[in-house]
Amino acid sequence: MMRIDPTEPLGKQSESSRGWMMTVRLASWLIISCLLFWWLGSQWKERSGDSVYPDRPIQIVVPYAAGGGSDTFVRIIQQGLIDAGEFDQPMVIINQPGGIGTIGSREVKNAEPDGYKILCHHNAIITAKLAETVDYGPEAFEPIALTGEMSMVILVRADSEILDLAQLLSLASENPESVRFAANKGAPAYYAALQLEKAKPGAKFTIVSSGGGADRYTKILGGHLDAGIFSLSEYLDFVAPNGTPPDRDVRAIAVLSSERHESIPSVPASAEMGIPVVLRNANYWWAPKDTSAEVIQRLAEALRRAMDQPSVQGELSRLRLDPTFAVGDGLRKKLSETLRGFEEVAESRNMDLPRFDLYLAGLTLLLLGVVTVQGLSSRIKCRDLSLEEGVAKQAGDDVTSHGLLAISCFSLVVTHVLAFQSGWVPLALVIFSMVLSTGLLMSRVVRVSRLALLELSLLTGLGTQYLFTEVLMVALP
Repeated sequence: MMRIDPTEPLGKQSESSRGWMMTVRLASWLIISCLLFWWLGSQWKERSGDSVYPDRPIQIVVPYAAGGGSDTFVRIIQQGLIDAGEFDQPMVIINQPGGIGTIGSREVKNAEPDGYKILCHHNAIITAKLAETVDYGPEAFEPIALTGEMSMVILVRADSEILDLAQLLSLASENPESVRFAANKGAPAYYAALQLEKAKPGAKFTIVSSGGGADRYTKILGGHLDAGIFSLSEYLDFVAPNGTPPDRDVRAIAVLSSERHESIPSVPASAEMGIPVVLRNANYWWAPKDTSAEVIQRLAEALRRAMDQPSVQGELSRLRLDPTFAVGDGLRKKLSETLRGFEEVAESRNMDLPRFDLYLAGLTLLLLGVVTVQGLSSRIKCRDLSLEEGVAKQAGDDVTSHGLLAISCFSLVVTHVLAFQSGWVPLALVIFSMVLSTGLLMSRVVRVSRLALLELSLLTGLGTQYLFTEVLMVALP
């Protein structure tokens, strides 16, 4: 195979090599020209404001992992939007789990208010601020719509002596902290548990954070928990067939609602027992603050028509989700009532979250310190080996130079990553600048053609953005 050195002057290359290189470079610049034309057009289109919304894919951020309840629900709505033929552009689901839903919500909060990145999140977006997990709540977003609610029930083991919610609260009042109640701290169920305590003077639970529904179910069967809050769907999945021994089954003692639910008509509602605690986990859709009213209305209308699709209605019924829908004043009233109820019982406490930013800064400084110490120790070793003074000095200088080069390249990469994460600089420019600047630094050690480096930077920057935005449609800041 013929080897070609792109850094060798064209005059010293054979005719075939020269012709091959010219063909490759012409093809390279042709591709660069096409990508540059596409990129400039997309940037102009994005900033001109003359296009009809939406003119590019809409990203739906789900702040939980794929396969969970929230993800399943959003994919049902996504299919409903497709069935209704709402948008010519695709609706792309982006799973961004972490921080009990706060990683994904922050991503949308900081996004451009143009309607191309929206969030679907339940009541945890309200309780996250009350729990001081984040410093923002619903006020940091524009609410689009409420699409479906899940009723919540209180479960005990089937052989428990607790027969109803009133008896549960009486026991918690007569013997404070004797009832071990499952409700993850900071979650909506936690604040509902506090509301239950408030409804009965002197009542006090021992509230236990115990993971997901399956974990809470196992601990109730094992006698480690006395009661807990579950979704209606979880209860209907967990309840055992008739004939199962009671110590291997669960029993619902109340629906936290104003009325009984048709799926479990024998289970009384909390309101009918004189206990004014209602908890229905609603699926809310959010846009970044200051998103235009026209875009909010367009999205709300699309969600309304998706909810009306027979396929969506059937799936919601299967998941035991009530097909509630609210927009505008009705939606704001619902949010206000939910927030007010949680605020009345919210505890002021410091979650003492780890300062990951300080940890990252410390780790970076540590790595830089290690590189510096290694460079200095190498110089000392060179002198200890009694090498000739000129050779030792040159070796030490080379080590120091390489160490500084590594630090400089690392700093450039960190700077460009931060610039990209800020969302102020397009991905294409960030990658172009990073490849070019890093290549120029490396050219001090390895001979590199400046023209070839420019071609590589342009192809990498423009090509990567085209791949992500047009082919893979991956979420970008």
